[in-house]
Amino acid sequence: MSEVYSRLPEAEIDSRIARLKEHLRSAELDGALLMTSAELYYYSGVGTGGAVYVPAEEDPIRLVERNLELVESYSLIPEIRLMGRMSQLFQTLNVPSNSRIAMESDVIPYSLMSYLQSRADGIHFSDGSDMFRTIRSKKSDYEIELIEAAAKLVDQSFEYCTEIATPEMTEIALSMRLDAWMVENGHAGFITTRAFNSEMLIYSYVVSSSGSTLNTFFTPVSGVGLSLKYPLGPTRQKLGRNRPFLVDSCGNMKGYHSDTTRTFICGKFDDDLSAKLDSLSTVRSFLIKKMKPGVNLGDLYSNVIELSIELGIHDQFMGVNDDKVAFIGHGVGLELDELPIFYSKGPDLEQGNVLACEPKIITPGHEVLGIEDTYVITSSGNDPLSNAPDRFEIG
Repeated sequence: MSEVYSRLPEAEIDSRIARLKEHLRSAELDGALLMTSAELYYYSGVGTGGAVYVPAEEDPIRLVERNLELVESYSLIPEIRLMGRMSQLFQTLNVPSNSRIAMESDVIPYSLMSYLQSRADGIHFSDGSDMFRTIRSKKSDYEIELIEAAAKLVDQSFEYCTEIATPEMTEIALSMRLDAWMVENGHAGFITTRAFNSEMLIYSYVVSSSGSTLNTFFTPVSGVGLSLKYPLGPTRQKLGRNRPFLVDSCGNMKGYHSDTTRTFICGKFDDDLSAKLDSLSTVRSFLIKKMKPGVNLGDLYSNVIELSIELGIHDQFMGVNDDKVAFIGHGVGLELDELPIFYSKGPDLEQGNVLACEPKIITPGHEVLGIEDTYVITSSGNDPLSNAPDRFEIG
């Protein structure tokens, strides 16, 4: 097969498998069976359907449902086998009876888990989802470079936005133009999420002040979308003049996501809007000062909520009334909603964590303001990977 894709570095895969084996041994597990595209890509270098089996003490195996040639060309796990019949999965993998196997129980369908258990012949399943997500929450230099490239692409798309947005343009028209521009300039397509019922087709999520609504998704603010089946996202509402709108964009480089939001206006921000945006910039500066290894995200969450009260924006901060979202940020990587979660019970930050922090102000149907940046936690602090101006005035 001719070379179509660039391969992942072999050292990346070796390091990931070694870390997984360490976690398996610490948990007294005999192996891990991984089946989602994110994990298949993470451990083998190619995300096409099948499975990756990583024994705690032996070499990993890549199973392939179809297109064996593709996997043979790009898999960095050398042992490749056809998956064959699902009823014979554990025989194909030569998994001994009484083995304890970790699986992605948070996302694998119950029907598949039940079927596999009925054919497991004494093999015991364990939920390894927290383990797998924790491993992926600490990024290598290679991964950070890809996320930074994704964030830079989004920064550039914001400049393009200032060239094309007009008061008469609809949210969805602007979204489509921005998405097309990003794909033409290197975006890898798709936004992968782990949360149930959280499909995302649009990369550039445009929400105008008049088109905004209480969140119907896992974001602080949503548009009403284009149908009741998908009541979220950009609408056919016009952007309008002198009314702020958000562009919340997900970059993607070789499967790795970034997440950035900026506030735009076709016209000028008045004094009240400018003051509120300044308050969000103050929250951002506070986060940059405080985020470093060892800092507890739960404690930091409380500090940010206290700061929002001091700044006089709490009533609109991250939503209104009972519809406020209970987080300020989230990890990003191969999935948009990775660990760590920046909320009241969040963990301690670790070097290599990459997370998007998104302070926002919302009054549904009236006003949307926001700043979101993607950060990497370094040995002594953090580095913002997104660097666009906090706000844009157009025309």
